[in-house]
Amino acid sequence: MKKIMKVLSTTVIAIALAGCGTAANTNKDKDTNTGSENENSGIVAGSIVPSLTEEVKDGNHQYVFQLKNDKVEDVTLTMNSSMFFDYQLINSDGTVVYQDSKNKMYTQMLQEKTLKPGEVLEMKIDATEGLAKLPAGTYTLEAWSTANEAEDWKASTEVTWGGAATNSTNEKLKVEEATVTYVGRQDLNSIEVTNEQNEPEAMRLADVAKPFFDELAEGTKITVSYVIIDGQKVIQSAISE
Repeated sequence: MKKIMKVLSTTVIAIALAGCGTAANTNKDKDTNTGSENENSGIVAGSIVPSLTEEVKDGNHQYVFQLKNDKVEDVTLTMNSSMFFDYQLINSDGTVVYQDSKNKMYTQMLQEKTLKPGEVLEMKIDATEGLAKLPAGTYTLEAWSTANEAEDWKASTEVTWGGAATNSTNEKLKVEEATVTYVGRQDLNSIEVTNEQNEPEAMRLADVAKPFFDELAEGTKITVSYVIIDGQKVIQSAISE
């Protein structure tokens, strides 16, 4: 009888120990899976978020187009030219009445821009040139990225245009063209050129035109589109000959 009791006791202890071992392993596995799931659930795929806002500046129609990297990894954008973005104006009938890149040429070069998580790429838009060609009215300004990786990265806003403004000499604001030779930068906002009469001349730069001149070689012959504001020629765009 004692032997039987001893055997039974040993068996009960063995079963209890085996049960504890199984429970420990199960809990351990469960904890590992839960941690992994929690970690994965904290990762959000995210996207590139475009936006378009008005920048109040001297009463002109200046805007800022942004691309924000809401992903958790770096995003590299590649452009095949100096054009990082494009924009168009749409009237109340839904007709595109102006597109900035139409009939313009851009420096052909492969460019890359890497956005880190949370970083914003900011691009200036001066809609004065496009609006100056249109009658008064309400338009939709739509801007988009020209990056090869762009997936419908566009944004829009409503623009109320009162018609071509008048400058200090009461002349209508209109877009004009001139062929000049680039001499160099005077400062961040101005350049020096020689006109077709070989006379030196200073011209100001709209924000949207500044990137064109960043690496332009001195002595390059260019055609500029400009408007006259307060007696100064303000370049809106330029192409090299």
